[in-house]
Formats: sequence, structure tokens, C-alpha cells
Amino acid sequence: MSSNNPYGGSQRPMPGHGLGSGPEQPLSPYGYPQQPPPGESPTSSGYSFGPFAPDEQTWEWQGGAEPDPYGSPPPRSYVPGPGQRTPQRRGRGKILIIIGAAALAVILMAVLAVVVATRSGLAGNAGSSTQRQQNQSQNAAPQAAHPSDAVRGYLEALAAGDAVTALSFAAEPAPTGPLLTNEVLAKSGERADLSDIQVPLVDDQNATSVSATYSLGNSAVSESFDVVKVADTWKLSRTVKDLDIGFIVGGSVPVKINGVEVDQDSVAVLPGSYAFSTGLPYVGYGSKNVVLVKSPYVEADTYRIQSQLTKSGEKAVISATRKSYNNCLDANSLSPKNCPMNFKSKYSYNKSTITWRQIGNDPFRKAKVSLSGTQASIEVPLNLRLTGSCTYQSRSGNCSGELTGKSVAVVKVTTKQLSVKWL
Repeated sequence: MSSNNPYGGSQRPMPGHGLGSGPEQPLSPYGYPQQPPPGESPTSSGYSFGPFAPDEQTWEWQGGAEPDPYGSPPPRSYVPGPGQRTPQRRGRGKILIIIGAAALAVILMAVLAVVVATRSGLAGNAGSSTQRQQNQSQNAAPQAAHPSDAVRGYLEALAAGDAVTALSFAAEPAPTGPLLTNEVLAKSGERADLSDIQVPLVDDQNATSVSATYSLGNSAVSESFDVVKVADTWKLSRTVKDLDIGFIVGGSVPVKINGVEVDQDSVAVLPGSYAFSTGLPYVGYGSKNVVLVKSPYVEADTYRIQSQLTKSGEKAVISATRKSYNNCLDANSLSPKNCPMNFKSKYSYNKSTITWRQIGNDPFRKAKVSLSGTQASIEVPLNLRLTGSCTYQSRSGNCSGELTGKSVAVVKVTTKQLSVKWL
């Protein structure tokens, strides 16, 4: 309560929009080397003539001293008789020039062939390791004389973390995909190794399936694999499982599986353990973010994979919002910028005297935090008191009021440094 009313009597001027006690009523807040042009000789910055080194080029000259390479006649011991002129060798000089030009053209064509071959080699090396592995799988398949040999070889390759060999047991065409690599399979084995392989011998050349048992992590698996004979060796009709992830791919939150980012609605994987992550500092896929693919035939439960704030992310959001809230309390304004307070009054306050104070319990003690995409929101209850010097109709005094209700802060959680926006 104010003790010095400039209007006299027991009444005191109060802000006209407070929602609490008192007359003040608040409002609700919300490179390749360049070849020389034709006709010009190569400079030192381009290619050398490679295998055509100068000391490997030979010229055969019949009839005396070696000619000058540019067509000048060689020195001869010739003394003209009286009234005779020195004979001219114009024809031979032109022939040598033509020969030299033709040799240069051959050399340039050879250099061009070397450059083209080099470029082709570089282009081939630019392919991904994934593609190379998948190409190798076409030729890396060991011969399986019996139907059961194909199943055993496939499972043993998985146990060894050898995705290339495992895929080589697939009937044509072999599967492809960003997760069918040794690196991805190695991370699977770190969480759930494949062991205890049991494949009874099946030598029936008319067989269509082979039964096998094995352990994948802590799970015992019993499966029947479809087999088919291709030429003189046995293959598996199915070696991979397609994971349906269309419900989480394509949004604002990235999807990584065993560390590899994917953007397809469906991805092929070998039997194993697959962990989902985002790569973001405060957002993950929860504590149940690992999917176990027991075999190429068993459906894997991916529908429980949902993005959510990590525990550290939730703490970071609350901490950043609290810091912003406290800064707003220190503001000398009825409606500070980007703050939960928006107080309207018919009284004119002296800004330097405006003070905000929290009343009651800590508003962040039971704060509710939720996540939508890459934005977290937190609901904060308001119970604030405003005081300050004010004037009204040329009279001065002290005014006070209360602000109650709820406000919502939105926090983008894609970076370590969090920014808070009050609605």
C-alpha cells in the first residue's frame, strides 16, 4: 500500500488494469593442368612430355654430320669453283620442319591420352567406400556347395562384422544402401554381437529353406532362411530387412542410424543392433532409441522412436528461461522487450523507479517443458508486483499493482547457445 496519496483522503491512484488486489488491472501476457592452345608450345606450368624425354628421341641422318633440329643445313667441307655458287638445301630444310611438326603432334596426342587416363582414374577414385564395398560383394561370395553352406557363411560373416561377404550371399541383385557397410555393422556388434551359430547340414539340391539358430546380443533367434541355387552355388533369397522410418524422416530433426545420417523413408539393414540419434546437443530419441533387427524376416519396431529433449536438454532450457526471466524482473519498464510482462496503465510511471518483484513460490519449480521439432516450450506462472513513482492529472505519488497469469517461453534447441523468446 502507498502511504502518500497525492489526491487526498484514503484513496490512492492505482493502475487501471491490475488483475489482483487493488484497482490496477494487468493484461494477460503471451583442378587439372591446362593444355596449351594449338600452335603454342607447352610452358613450364603445364605437363612435361612424360615418357617422351628428349634423350629418348633419336634421329637418323644419312650422309654426313647430323642436321640441325630446326632444318638448318649441316656444315660441309665444300669449296666452290670459280664462278660457282654454294648449293642451297631448301627442300631438305622444309622436310625437316614438317617432320619436327609431325613429331610434336604425336607427342601432344600422347600427353592428351595420359591426361584423359589420369582424369578417368581420379573420377573412379571419387566413388564412396560404400559403393566400392557393394561392388565387391558381387564377386566376393565364397562358393556354397550345399544349401546350408550359404546360411552358415552368411551368419559367420555377420558375426565377423564383414558386411561385404554377408551381402555376397544374396541372390542377384545384391542389396545396396548407406547402412550396408562394415563400419555400420561394427557398431552393431559393439552393442549386440552375433554368436552361438547352429546350422544343421542340408545337402538336398532341391532344398528351398534352411533352419538356423543363433544369439544376437541377449536374444535367442531361430529362423528359417529361403535359399536358391544360382549357377553352381547356393544363395539366400533375402539378406536384409527394410526399416520403415518415414514418420520421423523429413522433419526438422535429423535422423542418424549407427552414426550415419539418412533421409529416405525406408532403409535396408543387415541383422543387428541399430541406435537412432540426432546429432543435436539437446535432442535425442529417448532411452529406447535402439532397434534390434533379429533377421531379414522379423519386423523391427521403429514406431516407438520419437524425438525428445534429453535430460541435459531439459535442464538447459529451464536454466536459459530462468535467466531471461530474472533479467526481465530487473527491467525498468511496464512492458520490457521480449519479457512476459505487458502492463498497461493510464498512469504515467517514472521509468527509473519501476520495480518488479516475484510474489510467492519459484515459478520454475514445476515448470512444464515440451518439444515440437527443434523448439522447446516452457509454461511459466506469473505472480508479480509492480511499484514505482507515478503521476496522474498533474498529481504525483507512488503506484503499485499486481500481474498474475501464465506466460510461455519458446527456446530453439539446435545449438549449445540457447535463445529464449517470450510469447
